[in-house]
Amino acid sequence: MKKLEIQHVYIHFPFCHRKCSYCNFYSIPFNPESGCFYVETLLKEISCFHKVFFIKPLTIYLGGGTPSLLSSSQLQDIFRGFNLDKTVEITLEMNPIDVNEDYLQKLKELPVNRISLGAQSFLDTELKLLNRLHKSSETIEAVRIIRKSGFDNISLDLMYGLPGQRIEEVIHSVKQVIKLEPQHISTYLLGLEKSSSLFKFKHKIPEDNILAEFYFSIREMLLNLGYNQYEISNFSLKNRESQHNISYWNDQYYIGLGPSASGYLPGLRYMNPNDLIKYREKINQGKIMSEKELITPETHEKEYIMLQLRTVNGLNLDKFRTKFNNDFIDKYRNLIEKYKRSGFIEIKNNLIRLSPKAYFISNEILCEFM
Repeated sequence: MKKLEIQHVYIHFPFCHRKCSYCNFYSIPFNPESGCFYVETLLKEISCFHKVFFIKPLTIYLGGGTPSLLSSSQLQDIFRGFNLDKTVEITLEMNPIDVNEDYLQKLKELPVNRISLGAQSFLDTELKLLNRLHKSSETIEAVRIIRKSGFDNISLDLMYGLPGQRIEEVIHSVKQVIKLEPQHISTYLLGLEKSSSLFKFKHKIPEDNILAEFYFSIREMLLNLGYNQYEISNFSLKNRESQHNISYWNDQYYIGLGPSASGYLPGLRYMNPNDLIKYREKINQGKIMSEKELITPETHEKEYIMLQLRTVNGLNLDKFRTKFNNDFIDKYRNLIEKYKRSGFIEIKNNLIRLSPKAYFISNEILCEFM
C-alpha cells in the first residue's frame, strides 16, 4: 500500500525562559538536560512517522515555546531526520533576547531560511505587562543582527488589544514595525484564557468598537506602505507570504511533532500529550498520534469554509463543489443573502469572500456557517 505523502511539518518546542502573561500554550522552564531529553524523543517520533508516511516537506515550522533555545547542533540533528530536497521554507521562531551574531552565523549554515521574531510591542511598559523579557530596543537590534547575518525573510509578531491600550500606543508600535521593514507581519488580537496570569486584567481590555479601530488602523497603515494582506491577520511583501500557514488555510495535511503538537491527516486530527514525560512514554512505546479525533465529512466541510473565508481571496466555488459534492451558494443561500445585504460578503469571479469591513467581526460571521 502506497504511503501518504506529507509535505508540511510543525515541530513544537515546549520550553521558554519564562511564561508570558497571556500564554495558554503548553510550556515549561528550559534547562539543557531537558532540551537533550526532548530532542532525543523528537528524533524517535520522526523515525516512527517515517515508517507510516512518505515525508518530503515543502515547509517546516519550528514554534513554541522558544525553539531558539535549541543549539545549532540540536537543530541540525532534527533537520537530518528529513529529506529536504523539496523544502522551500523552514521557519524558526525566535525571542529577541536569544538573537546574537554567533548563533545567527551558525543558523546560516543550517537550512533555516525564515525567522519569526516575537516582537509583540514596541513599548517597554506593554512588554513588561506581557511578561516579555526583551525591551523594544532589543527587538530593533535583533532585526539588525538577523539581516547582517544574511537572512532576508523576517516576520514580526505584533499584538494589540492589551488591557488599557490606546490608539496612539498601537500606532507607535506599528510605526516601529514599519521602520524595520520586515518581509512579513502577523497581527494578533490579544485573547485571554482563565489559565493565563493576565486574565485578571481582562476587564481593562478596550471595548469592541475601539478594538475594531485598532485593527483597521493597523491594516490601513500596512496597506499604504505596500504590504499585501493575504489573510485576516497576516500581511507580507510580494511573494513573502508564509507558505507554511497557507498550507493550513488551504486544507493541506500536516504532521505535528513534539509535546502538545497537533496534526491533520485524512479523516482525523490528533494531538500529542501536553506533558513532556507522558509524550516521551508514548513515543518510547512506538505510539504516535495517540489522541485521535475523527473528522466527519460535515465537520471537514465546515472547517474548510472557515479556513478559506479567513483568506483575502476567499473560497473558490468550483473547488468547493468538487471537494464536497455540494453547491455552496445553494446550501448557504440564506446566510449569503443576509451578509450580502449588509455588505459583509462579496461574490466575484467564482470566488466568495468576506469584504474588508467584515474582517474584524469575521469570527461571528464564520460561526454562523459552522
